[in-house]
Amino acid sequence: MNHDEQYVNWPKRALEFISSLSEVKKYHNWPAIMAESMTNLKRLSGASSVIVVKQDDELTARVLLAGEGYPSLVEPEVIRPFAGQEKPVYIQPPFSEIHTGLKVLIRECQSAAVLPINEQAIQGVILICWDKATDFTPDFREFLEAAHIRVRETCRLASLFYSMDELTVRFNTILQTVPQGIAFTDNSGNNGWVNHKAAEIFNIPQGHVSPVVLSEAMHNLREKADNHADILAEGNKLFQSKDQAIDNWLWKYSDPEQLVLCVSSRPTVTDYSSGRLWIFEDITFNYLSEQRLKDLNIELAEKTKLAEERNLAKSQFLANMSHEIRTPMNGVIGMTSLLSRTRLDPEQFDYVESVRISAEALLEIINEILDFSKIESGKLDLEEHPFLIARVIEETYDLLSTRAHEKNLDLLYFIEPEVPQEVIGDITRIRQIVVNLVGNAIKFTEKGEILTSIRVSGKEGNLYTLEFSIKDSGIGIPADKMHRLFSSFSQVDASTTRKYGGTGLGLAISAKLIERMDGKVWVNSEVGVGTTFSFTLKVQAATRIKQFNTENMLTDLSGKSVLIVDDNITNLYILRKTCELWGMQAHTFEKGSEALQMLAERKFDIAVLDMLMPEMDGIELAKEIRKMNTTMPMILFSSAGQFPAELKGNSELFSGTIGKPIKNEYLKKILTETLAGRKPERQGQMLESNILPQTKAMDSNVSILVAEDNLINQKIITRTINNLGYTCDVVSNGLEVLASLERQHYDLIFLDIQMPEMDGLEATRRIRKDHKGKQPFVIAMTAAAYDDDRQAAIEAGMDDYMTKPFKFDEFAAKLATWTSTR
Repeated sequence: MNHDEQYVNWPKRALEFISSLSEVKKYHNWPAIMAESMTNLKRLSGASSVIVVKQDDELTARVLLAGEGYPSLVEPEVIRPFAGQEKPVYIQPPFSEIHTGLKVLIRECQSAAVLPINEQAIQGVILICWDKATDFTPDFREFLEAAHIRVRETCRLASLFYSMDELTVRFNTILQTVPQGIAFTDNSGNNGWVNHKAAEIFNIPQGHVSPVVLSEAMHNLREKADNHADILAEGNKLFQSKDQAIDNWLWKYSDPEQLVLCVSSRPTVTDYSSGRLWIFEDITFNYLSEQRLKDLNIELAEKTKLAEERNLAKSQFLANMSHEIRTPMNGVIGMTSLLSRTRLDPEQFDYVESVRISAEALLEIINEILDFSKIESGKLDLEEHPFLIARVIEETYDLLSTRAHEKNLDLLYFIEPEVPQEVIGDITRIRQIVVNLVGNAIKFTEKGEILTSIRVSGKEGNLYTLEFSIKDSGIGIPADKMHRLFSSFSQVDASTTRKYGGTGLGLAISAKLIERMDGKVWVNSEVGVGTTFSFTLKVQAATRIKQFNTENMLTDLSGKSVLIVDDNITNLYILRKTCELWGMQAHTFEKGSEALQMLAERKFDIAVLDMLMPEMDGIELAKEIRKMNTTMPMILFSSAGQFPAELKGNSELFSGTIGKPIKNEYLKKILTETLAGRKPERQGQMLESNILPQTKAMDSNVSILVAEDNLINQKIITRTINNLGYTCDVVSNGLEVLASLERQHYDLIFLDIQMPEMDGLEATRRIRKDHKGKQPFVIAMTAAAYDDDRQAAIEAGMDDYMTKPFKFDEFAAKLATWTSTR
């Protein structure tokens, strides 16, 4: 459990726990009291279990409220180390020797807190366990300490109820242990008494004190209060009232520090004497929390009303203007696309791309409304095309990685080996679902990670049921708000809408798309811990792509040992599993110090180091590894997406750099090339050395057309061609290829195999059939690298076949061969 102070209001939970105990009117027996208290404590602390151990005598300790599977008795030595302790004890594995006895109760828990109970009639401990590592923040500790105090008071009151005679004898002792300040003066003017807390407040000795001294101390205390005039006026009313009693009388101070005392006073009459009892309770923490809650509630009510009014106006505006806005937006996007294909310098091109991306983002909002309208009217048609399943996640992460990086979130994904690499379906709509869910996860997560996973949940022949899961470490969703998740124009509550924005259509559209694809969607969430959205889809496997499994290991990587260091446990698991699927021996470590210790004992073929880690980052770790006189190649990967500019002098420590989120194909490529002794190409814009040298073209009159529907792939091949001294035109599908050939002749055409509307194979057939004159040289581009793919391309009329990712030197050599044959 991650106690994120931004979303868990521990003071409020402390108040709730205290209030729940305050409502108890009668204490029937101690076990019943503890059962009720521990149920509340478990719920409010998010614990997996709460166990009470009570010591009956020197030889017997009973286990209470533990549930099935726990022993009913334990040795008293288990709890003896906590005897006499006043504060909670916080435990994280590995356990110290003094905590070894608790293992029989803690079991597999990752964190625990021990609340010692050391009252006269009740001796024992309360053991709170969490099945996940817990961050005991100061606020969380205050919550536990407040709960501890209240539980101890409950135990004390139980003892009072059942041991009245003993408590009468030890009255003074008990008064000294209560957290409130208590003062008493009798009407004779001869006797006064204060407990230790009151003595601290008045700055006088505790115990018996002269009424004159006590009166002077109380006078000084009143005069120092910020509201001393109100106190004086209220005091005059007190002594003139009929019963001369007052409760909840607040004395407030700001100097030397914030202090709020809740004062109660009333006359006391016994058989032996009469006098006045004063009680001073420090309620500063509770008072400030209540004031803050009142302010927040007022602010919440005002902003909720304003947000509702604005959302109503926004909905009306979008409903009326969506069609009118969409037309000019399409014009903006189309013209920027045309402008991007003219001769622009890099800065101009970047401006054009920024305009296009912004326009598409705005159009996407409008399209959500139109998509919803189409789904509701039953006019949305689904396409059926083969596509690589990994593209769905990778293209989603490409689109959203900037937003994730701004919040320092890790984007992770893992596809089980049983999942077919290529399936037949509507990649656009499936990607739309994943973009919505991952986008929501990023929106509602302030720190941690987003993990997208795909597994096979069912199979009938060639029909697979794939289960997608998007898990985040965000704010979570209250159980009573779940029913609103998939409603149109709705979010969890007004405060969520105000803080995070959004149309409220994304999840509704996703749910209906999933339903159209014979799937189902569900969600699991815990407030303050995170949310997991899951959905299933039924898809056909594309039979021409072979299923990857552990038998299909890469010969270049098989048997190689790799050292992986990352402080993210999930990422370590994914990297280890991925490398093992490639036949590697993967060893993972969360800390650099652990990796160094292992390196001192054995050698590795290659190391993959995370850049951003606590205690020792990737660069510092690499330096320490080099000090060990090892020539082992090292790969650096970072969520920052690039090598830190201020540390570029250390770039030579690494054979390559990978940006997060890591793509399996690129990781495989860089590992293979590095282990083969080749200098791998740098990913993206990570280093200045990534800028390719300008090469003089052998024939500047060669006309080249690129057909590729993926924007990133367009950039890669266009830049490669430009740096070889050539220019090219770029289109997005086979129909546009045919239209371009109607306008002009092209010598070379790079054709992606998988494109919407018309794929590369069909476009090639049409080119060979319809263009009887000089035929262009057609080169297939695809991520699939099997013999039947190559054969299908040749049979369609393609001249050559190029797999992705391609290497610059190999591409340059092939381009020289292709241009020489035209």
